[in-house]
Amino acid sequence: MKPRLVLQACALAAALFLGGCFVTSNQKPLQIGPVNDETLVGDWRAVDTDSGKLLNSFIHIQKSEQGAPLRIVYVEDDDYAIYEMTTTRAGSRKVFALKAMNPDKAREEIGSGFLLGYYELAGEELQFHLLDAETVSALIQAGRISGIPAKRDYERAQLTGTPEDITRFLASDEGWKGRVEEASRMRRMRPEE
Repeated sequence: MKPRLVLQACALAAALFLGGCFVTSNQKPLQIGPVNDETLVGDWRAVDTDSGKLLNSFIHIQKSEQGAPLRIVYVEDDDYAIYEMTTTRAGSRKVFALKAMNPDKAREEIGSGFLLGYYELAGEELQFHLLDAETVSALIQAGRISGIPAKRDYERAQLTGTPEDITRFLASDEGWKGRVEEASRMRRMRPEE
């Protein structure tokens, strides 16, 4: 699958159902500052990055019990999956660690670890920035961070450092520059939708 197609779907859909070019870890980043950002709670719909048209991919972010990760229900056509998402800060950046909760294709793609990335919320728009496996693989091979590089294009890379190492990487300029080129966009759903 071409990276452009991956980017046009919501970041979670791309990472969870289309497989490939993303970065996982067996460890979550350190939980620093506000954890489990409740401003994300609600219903979101994917937006095509080029045309601005709404897509048929949805995420429903739900608050869990106090201190527990947020719950995400991802729906696209007849497919759905359930995830836990922990959000926190790495330096000045907002980051997420996503874990598949049901044994379906999504869990097969991510494995038992966490999908890592950044997010930004501006008004009614939520953007997810996945880490690019190719860029992060080059950093792993150069010894800049501990991990297992992707073996081929469109495969995942895995960070193997401590939670402190992962947080330090996500807070760094190298981490931020290691994002997939184009963010995936979601828009808060309106009652008429």
